Amino acid sequence: MGRLPCQGLSCFCGPDFYVAQEMNTTNHIAILVHSVDHAAKFLAGYGFEIGPKQSWDGEGTSEIYVGEKSQTTKLLLMEPSKPGAYRRALERRGPGLHHVAVDVTSLHDFVIGLSGSGWYLHPKSLQTIRQTKTAWLARPGTKMLIEVQERKDVVDAAMFISRCELPLTKKEQTMVAALNTKVLVPSKDDCTWLMIGERRINLADLLAPHTGG
Repeated sequence: MGRLPCQGLSCFCGPDFYVAQEMNTTNHIAILVHSVDHAAKFLAGYGFEIGPKQSWDGEGTSEIYVGEKSQTTKLLLMEPSKPGAYRRALERRGPGLHHVAVDVTSLHDFVIGLSGSGWYLHPKSLQTIRQTKTAWLARPGTKMLIEVQERKDVVDAAMFISRCELPLTKKEQTMVAALNTKVLVPSKDDCTWLMIGERRINLADLLAPHTGG
């Protein structure tokens, strides 16, 4: 089978990939929305802890974390606040899942272990690996990005989002399995579902215009 063009992305094109035995920690799941205030209001209705709104001029976003401070796998709401990559993504694909952030103890070992998995190293990683020990993974046709950050201490704590069910192709299921995180699983339908506590929330409900109130 021929290889897909990288389109500026560095390929993990080895014949096999190695999945570590130890699960990696999901730091957060980021959702791109038209309004973080409206999305936060919708989630507050479930009694979830809503963090403060923060503005990041460098990224061009307004952001709110949802979940308790001590928890991992928080929900990150992101609203583009000025022209840039996030606004282009919102205009091109609409609101929805933007990226999943994974914490690892060795970025080098993690990236090498993805050989043959189907993920590509995004060009911005050439800069972010040096600056913040962060790599970005992508694949043409796959809507979400993966943010991988090396941390000295990877926290093993209670998860805010215990499961994120995603509509995945067979290839994407293999790619997600290579990340070795128990949070990301295939959906049984065409919807994205977030399992938070005992609540299973359809992402489409969070993104629906009526949630603005």
